[in-house]
Amino acid sequence: MLYLKILAWGLVAGLVNSAAMAVLYGNPWVARIHAADQEANTAGPSAGAGSRNFGAHFLGTQLEVYVVTIGYAWLHPLLPLHGLIGALALALLFAALRTCAPVWALWLRATHSPRYLAVEVAAGVLSSVAITLTLYPLM
Repeated sequence: MLYLKILAWGLVAGLVNSAAMAVLYGNPWVARIHAADQEANTAGPSAGAGSRNFGAHFLGTQLEVYVVTIGYAWLHPLLPLHGLIGALALALLFAALRTCAPVWALWLRATHSPRYLAVEVAAGVLSSVAITLTLYPLM
């Protein structure tokens, strides 16, 4: 029943990921960067702060966590690097895959500050590390 284990592991990893992102985005320094960026980019659509948007964001993030969970379950046993080093190597791979295209697209638009882009990269790396370090002892 591997699929049931992946559902459970992904749920746990998703909760840890949500907590890590709450800590990052709840940081006053990061909040100031996001507020300044939103003021500078008022022409674009606003993400809003309603509960519907929070739920939709959480479900979208959880879907991404399940994709990472499946990738981790598949790739970690195949790595020549075992243990925690292998888990961290996968975290870096997942971080690169999850952040390069979105941050590149934001950078090409030239409407976001370098500090905002740095926060987005940090969020992708922190998220990937949080997910893989959660999955490491579970699998």
